[in-house]
Amino acid sequence: MPETMLAALSNIRTVEEMIVAFRDEEHCRRLLETMVWPEGRICPACGYKRSIALAGRDTGKRRARPGLYQCSNGACRFQFTVTTHTPLHSTKLPLRVWLKAMWLMLQSDKGLSSVRLAEILGVSQPTAWRMGHALRLMVAREDMLDGTVEIDHFHLGGSPRKRPDDPPPGRGRKGQANTEKAPVMAMVQRPTDVTPGAPAGDARAAVVTGLSLRAAERAIETQIETHAHLMSDEVKAFMAIGESFAKHETVKHSSHEYVRDTVHVNSVEGFNSRVRRTIAGVFHHISPQHADLYFHEIGFRWSQRVVSGSAVRKTRHGREIMRTLWSRVPPALQLPTVFRAATGRQMRRSPDGGITIKSAVAVFG
Repeated sequence: MPETMLAALSNIRTVEEMIVAFRDEEHCRRLLETMVWPEGRICPACGYKRSIALAGRDTGKRRARPGLYQCSNGACRFQFTVTTHTPLHSTKLPLRVWLKAMWLMLQSDKGLSSVRLAEILGVSQPTAWRMGHALRLMVAREDMLDGTVEIDHFHLGGSPRKRPDDPPPGRGRKGQANTEKAPVMAMVQRPTDVTPGAPAGDARAAVVTGLSLRAAERAIETQIETHAHLMSDEVKAFMAIGESFAKHETVKHSSHEYVRDTVHVNSVEGFNSRVRRTIAGVFHHISPQHADLYFHEIGFRWSQRVVSGSAVRKTRHGREIMRTLWSRVPPALQLPTVFRAATGRQMRRSPDGGITIKSAVAVFG
């Protein structure tokens, strides 16, 4: 990214500075082009790295809109803009509204509901809802987790309604599940370095069909490298999965063992708590069909931290330990990371008012 654009994003700290920075549509388009194409324009249809800018309306030669380019590949000649083949494809909203929305959603530690975003931007709630899903689609990560990875599971959803005529979950018919909540598999990569300025590890989560060995394997094999160092509790499915990895260590929660030297799953349990607090406090309810998109957003927020130092803290038993201190990456500096993976991830409005994902990226786990 050019130094001028990086300096412009670094100066955005408050809401007033954000409004001033994103007030001009032409400036927002140039800024978005720099974030989507940090190494120069690329044709979204064929990947060719040479293109020409078509004359705009201000020249009087052609009635082409500003920011329209044409691929120089003779076999392609595709005309495109910075939003082509991205979640912003064919948008009718100004780019300054999109950048303001992205900044506001990244500014909050636990996200922003579509109702509040609609009130701030002056758009409808369905429009704000789709804008939130555009962010969640762009922050989905394709790279595999490596190094030391912690895994755990939790359940998504609230308590079911009481039905006097139905048996309680787990009672009656053989093989009945002991809960009606959706099971979720969570994975957190530990940071490789704790020196000041080092980034945090990635975090992932995905809704699974159950807590069986087969369901856990399907969720893990596409997310974690086999030469990674796996850490988990003593769940039988995790014990069997650990045999496929280079190294696997466990803690026995049933024996009140939670930390053994560097062996623990506290990081992934903290991520599980972050997911539950975000859903309960901000979104209140999410459907299992769109849950993985929300997990992409929460996992992206988890990774947007850097080590700021360390400090000595005392446990509740009076023992002194060294704690790592973290500082969050400013939301304006998170925008280049968000838009860098925008091309190829398309989102369309469905006939029933929802969204349809058209992407080569494995969005749903």
